Amino acid sequence: MKVDAKGHGEEDVRRLREFAAFDKFSDNDLDRLVRAARHTSHSKPWPLIREQTPSDDCYILLSGEAGVYVAQDRVAVVGPGEVIGESALRQGKLRSATVTTIGPAEVLRIERDDLALLLDEIPALRETMDAIAAKHAPVDSPAKPKPARTKLNVSVSADLAERFEQAATAAGVGVAAALEDALTQWIQRNGTA
Repeated sequence: MKVDAKGHGEEDVRRLREFAAFDKFSDNDLDRLVRAARHTSHSKPWPLIREQTPSDDCYILLSGEAGVYVAQDRVAVVGPGEVIGESALRQGKLRSATVTTIGPAEVLRIERDDLALLLDEIPALRETMDAIAAKHAPVDSPAKPKPARTKLNVSVSADLAERFEQAATAAGVGVAAALEDALTQWIQRNGTA
């Protein structure tokens, strides 16, 4: 993990300008936002938010993707330009999902107190956050049927299985969800068998 509070300012402002969510922001607004945030990059999966934990910050995904998990089920994948964790932070509620980067990613992290100041100083940010919160509002969905499972006829060393389980736990997701992500990525790279 690399954290750098400075040195990314102009580049991060340029990148935010590319995302539709930040169209209504002036250059000064974006500069103020970037100065209040902390730029972080991760070379492998990293849990940004853990379900049922207190909210103390939110994130803007600059590059990469992140999986959104409720319980052990992946319910969404978000990409660059997405704001993550804003709703629970503003409402003072526990996190409703676990969000973990899927691979290399860069994010801007905004702490609670900084976000409160920014919302007062930047009207476009309040408008954007309100629109995002409405889009991310939890919806009661009917219980989904249990997916059909396929047995894989493979032999895996106990060491490899243990390392995979540890990596999934460190990323804040269940083994089944991590395996689903890994197989999906393999199929995308190699095609179906």
